[in-house]
Amino acid sequence: MGGALIRGWAKTIGAGTRLLVWDKIPAALAGVAGHQGVAVAESLDSLVEQAAVIVVVVKPKDGDALLRSLAPALRPDHTVVSAMAGVELAQIRQAAGPVPAVFRVMPNLGVEVGAGMAGVCAEPDAPAAAQARVAGLFDALGVAVVVPEDMMDIVTALSGSGPALFALALEGLEDGGVLSGLPRALSRRFARAAMLGAARTMVAGEHPGTSTGATALAGADLPDGLSLLDELGVRSAFEEAVLAAARRSREMRAPAK
Repeated sequence: MGGALIRGWAKTIGAGTRLLVWDKIPAALAGVAGHQGVAVAESLDSLVEQAAVIVVVVKPKDGDALLRSLAPALRPDHTVVSAMAGVELAQIRQAAGPVPAVFRVMPNLGVEVGAGMAGVCAEPDAPAAAQARVAGLFDALGVAVVVPEDMMDIVTALSGSGPALFALALEGLEDGGVLSGLPRALSRRFARAAMLGAARTMVAGEHPGTSTGATALAGADLPDGLSLLDELGVRSAFEEAVLAAARRSREMRAPAK
């Protein structure tokens, strides 16, 4: 996710804005170093000294130690944004100390191509200017929506895990085309174009995500595939997948220290 964010911002940052990146594993920076506006910091301390907004993209188990190591160098003009799944604002605040503004964000991989969706949440007393800055950073990568913190586990499940669920459905469509007689490359092209077209149509509001809308998207004369999916419980399977992902997000939350 860190790489996707950097590559997305590299395409959208304005003149005079600089992306400063650091990773404890230098090889992890190979895919982002060299992009327009991206510079590699000499050290984590150097990054903190120079940056105004610090986006933390690490595994939840590593977050507490990292934030505590940053805390002594954090200033009142710093904004810390955590992309760690399941880690609450109270935990971030406890580790980062009382000085910086702190936020949570949950983006998805679409940020790399300007089609991302990000949920953002802030402390109740977060400065309005900091909120606008954080929302603007992620809105530049697609769409950013400010939500209450108690919705973040659901956002993580639906938006964060959603692309993987769509990819699985897309693979099934592609395989169905191959089994029906299309060459793999052609089936992949048709399946992806169909999903892209459906998404754009539904985002435009032409067809709601209902059975009626799905039938309209498929063509009124071709409902058999949809009926079969209902018989197989596909809708319920997607619902259960989101519920399971939300539970997993809650489970990943380390207890506050």
